[in-house]
Amino acid sequence: MSQKWNLQDIKPTDSGVPKRRAPQRRVSTPTPPPTPSTPARDPRTTPIAKLNNGSQWGGKVKLIVGIVVIVGIGFVASGFFSGADLTVYPKYRNTSVQTTVTAYAEPAGNELSYELLVLEANGERQVTATGEETVSERAVGSISIYNEYSTAPQRLIKNTRFESPDGHIYRIEESVEVPGTSKDEDGGLVPGVVTAKVFADGTGEAYNIDPATFTIPGLVGSEQFEKMYAKSTVAFTGGFDGVRYVVEDTERMAAQESLHTELKEALLKKLDEERPLGFVVYPDAATFTFNPLPTTEYDETLVTVKERGRMEVPLFKESEFAAFLAKNTVPGYEDDEAVYLTDYAKLQFDYQSTGTTTTETTTAISFNLSGNIEIVWDFDAHRLRKDVVGLSKTAIPSVLTGYPAIERAEAVIKPFWANTFPDTEDDIRIHTVISDQAE
Repeated sequence: MSQKWNLQDIKPTDSGVPKRRAPQRRVSTPTPPPTPSTPARDPRTTPIAKLNNGSQWGGKVKLIVGIVVIVGIGFVASGFFSGADLTVYPKYRNTSVQTTVTAYAEPAGNELSYELLVLEANGERQVTATGEETVSERAVGSISIYNEYSTAPQRLIKNTRFESPDGHIYRIEESVEVPGTSKDEDGGLVPGVVTAKVFADGTGEAYNIDPATFTIPGLVGSEQFEKMYAKSTVAFTGGFDGVRYVVEDTERMAAQESLHTELKEALLKKLDEERPLGFVVYPDAATFTFNPLPTTEYDETLVTVKERGRMEVPLFKESEFAAFLAKNTVPGYEDDEAVYLTDYAKLQFDYQSTGTTTTETTTAISFNLSGNIEIVWDFDAHRLRKDVVGLSKTAIPSVLTGYPAIERAEAVIKPFWANTFPDTEDDIRIHTVISDQAE
């Protein structure tokens, strides 16, 4: 009988044959993505510092770069803000003025001079006409007759003729005697002059001419013809020939009064706009004259009344005016010291005589000045800049010895570490401060 075997009954023997281990199951692990490889350093360019201190080295580089940038910005800023500011305190006096002054068109010695400024403007108003009239009128005006012929006076009789450049004839109303010539301080010839009223030889608006120079026809062919002549400074008016509209006197006077007020305002505004530089002018010194112009038709019931306003005002040179006041109000003032006024408008101007008028034939005017004014000694700012170029701040007192008009000065030089003025004048700025000397 055969025997049956079960595999479980078969056991290995310990016969020295090594036992076989069961195979291990491998578990796959995902491989990370490759990192970019760093190129190998060339030993010749490898810094001496340890590579693991690179972050510290980068910080030092940033610090150095920052310092360089800050210093660079500082130098650039110093270029923008460099230069010098020199504050100057000139001699200064606050003085009270209460004086009467006479100014001359042709001064002598230390007399105050003046020049005459003339401005004109036209205005018009519409008024109601009450009728018409036929009118023939002569133009009238005023002329100044000059004698350059002789030191002896020259007499011209009534109705002596004067001819304008365009051939119009005018006659003097009364006989006149023109003074003889004289000499000025320099020995120059000063013609004699006299003023006379004239009227046109004919009627009509053609004789209403602007200022002109006139010859004397009666002297043609003589030596006097070239050396005796006349000039007008105001346009001739009043000439008319034709139908003129009639306006009631009360209405005409009201229109003229309104026009005069309007023309005064317009002329004073014009004076403010056209005031010459370097001159002192007081609006209260202005005098006004008004001349009617021919009326014209406006419509069936209205006419236009016209007026011409003329303003004459004396002008004084600022430097002469200030020096004149300083000489008369400041003790110890020297004639050759240059001064100026901070605000001449603080002085009140009044003519000494009520109703004073000025014309181009006026030789002198008298007026009162009153008020408080600041008189400041002037200095040459351009020369001062040249004198301090390149000098140390400590040299300022020495430089100011050549400027008696300056009491003291202070300097601020930029950049702050600089102690000398710039080498160019354009980088030196001068500021003038008017203050009491006690400051």
